[in-house]
Amino acid sequence: MAPNPSHSPPKRVAIVGGGIAGISCLWGLREEESTEVHLYEADDRLGGHANSVAVKSEDGKVHSVDTGFVTMSESMYPKFNAFLNAIDVPTMETDMSFGVMEDDGSVEWGSCSFAGFYGTVSRLFTLWFWRLVFDIIRFNFFATDILSEKVAEELKHTSGNEKSGSKKRKLESIGEYLDRKHYSDQFKQYYLFPMIAAPWCMSLSDVANGFPAETLVYFMYRHRMLDTMTETLSWRAFKNGSKTYVDKFVETTPENHHYHLNTPVQSIIRNKGDEQASLIFKDGSVEVFDHVVLAVHAHQALDLLGEQSTSLEKDVLGAFRTSRNECVMHSDLTFLPKNPKAHASWICHMPSKVSSEEDKSAQKPEEKKPLLDNDAGSDGPVSVLFDMNRLQEIPGPGLSGSPGRILISMNPIRTPQSIRSQHLYYHPILDSPSIQASRDLNVLNRASPNISFAGAWMGYGFHEDGFAAGLDVSHKLLTGEYETQSSVRYGADLAAWVPKLSTRTVMVRSVIGAVQLLIEWVGFSR
Repeated sequence: MAPNPSHSPPKRVAIVGGGIAGISCLWGLREEESTEVHLYEADDRLGGHANSVAVKSEDGKVHSVDTGFVTMSESMYPKFNAFLNAIDVPTMETDMSFGVMEDDGSVEWGSCSFAGFYGTVSRLFTLWFWRLVFDIIRFNFFATDILSEKVAEELKHTSGNEKSGSKKRKLESIGEYLDRKHYSDQFKQYYLFPMIAAPWCMSLSDVANGFPAETLVYFMYRHRMLDTMTETLSWRAFKNGSKTYVDKFVETTPENHHYHLNTPVQSIIRNKGDEQASLIFKDGSVEVFDHVVLAVHAHQALDLLGEQSTSLEKDVLGAFRTSRNECVMHSDLTFLPKNPKAHASWICHMPSKVSSEEDKSAQKPEEKKPLLDNDAGSDGPVSVLFDMNRLQEIPGPGLSGSPGRILISMNPIRTPQSIRSQHLYYHPILDSPSIQASRDLNVLNRASPNISFAGAWMGYGFHEDGFAAGLDVSHKLLTGEYETQSSVRYGADLAAWVPKLSTRTVMVRSVIGAVQLLIEWVGFSR
């Protein structure tokens, strides 16, 4: 959109929230000398998920360990990467291997090698294992079919230029899609669902019953997760922790920008005439601004607006849910797979079947639930283990400057020993309502003349999404025009991403399809 020639930037702006969206918005306003900007953060630090904790080795060397935001990709994080280059913050290549384990070691696999994937030699002689391998290959070759399928499905319900009915229809979940396509339980339980639950810290049931299949496949296709045999993304981490970019950003702060840490905002009042808005603080003090940017989670924005929230804000912001996730840094080696070949940088840590069955036996028969029941979110966020020695190249035990084994468990399934620090993070839950609400973000941020919204929840919940959201709002403040394109896609939005199949791919798909027909004919579904 072209800038509005009659627009002049607001004289006094408040940004509520010092995470990536708030930082990005402030960064976007850095050259506007006529605007006084105040950023308010309830915590005692900036950065949000960019939270590095210092650990010291016996010889006094200090390592900054990331506990929230850990990795990024230069190609998939273009705006955030440009920001890092602008403030001269380096990153390093990192190991993004992934694995899954049950707590008793009955199932363990890691992506570093084929030996790590099959675990024990005996598993190579089971149909269970080879059905898993076959379904992984089948999914990688056939999953993108859903993109063209859902484009056609939505166009069927399109009337004129309106995408009518798209908000009323629940988008098909990945669990429903996999059932429709007859994928095996082991593929769902030990491969795809954990792989998707881990980065978003979602529960397995939220993934299965809520995550729209078309949106997920689009994400995996864009991130080259459907071609893992031949091509992978290059991922990067911060050698001295992500706080390095926060610290460097603060160094660039112009004189007309101000930080207020340990300053929680209690509510926001739209002043009469919608020309200004007031911040009410916990101590009862009041500050008046020409514009307020709510760079917080959607539900927090609604809470701050309270009774003054509009029906549009309630509808759009209310569609975005979050999960509460407990983060523990520790050195408990019992959280690692028993088989060293199954070790990986990211590990989805699941309760053992024995303990799960014991929990179920303690319930009344009518209370017992299947592994992935239809009550989304009932089983709680998944537990994920991060091996920070691998991810940040922190020297391991026995090496010079080593602080020992540094592990991070998000939502640990049991209390770790040797706890070093504990933290709390919130992550977005991607489901049909939130994905569909993403189409209303432009309307939301154009509706109010003096309040704007920004956050990673406007996309997939990653740092790039938060950074892009903050920049979009800063552009609105400078030009009077707001235009954003959420990174999430569904329905007709997927038309440009339907891949063209090569002759070789078509031939391979024919063979895979024939094998699948044979499997279904024989009746081997497990």
